[in-house]
Amino acid sequence: MSDSSYIRILRSRLPYAQFDSRPWSPPLNVFETDREMVLVIELAGVDPATLQIEAAPEVVRIAGARQLSLPAGLRRLHRMEIAAGVFQIEVPFERPIDPEQTSARSIHGLLEIRLPFAGRALRQVVIPVLEGERP
Repeated sequence: MSDSSYIRILRSRLPYAQFDSRPWSPPLNVFETDREMVLVIELAGVDPATLQIEAAPEVVRIAGARQLSLPAGLRRLHRMEIAAGVFQIEVPFERPIDPEQTSARSIHGLLEIRLPFAGRALRQVVIPVLEGERP
């Protein structure tokens, strides 16, 4: 099989290889408690400072990029399952959340976003991502 055949196969599979221009979606867990929605997103290798998180009462949007470099002198790809490049994810909510009380923390490659439920209609806000352990 030629190198161009490998590239065609990789382009047809999810997750997308790093030379694919389409955004990819990272693995995501969504939990609901009595007081909040909790999102846990697998983002190993993504710099938390580069993440963009926007929260509105009915939806949260997360965007960023993961950069992976290929080894010098690469002859052939045998397996490439780690997605790279631009990613984006949008999670809608049935019950409104309070964007101003939302928090995000990156811990060991997992991004945890806590979205408390709203008691009233609220506006959209941008959420900063903190690094490190939970307090």
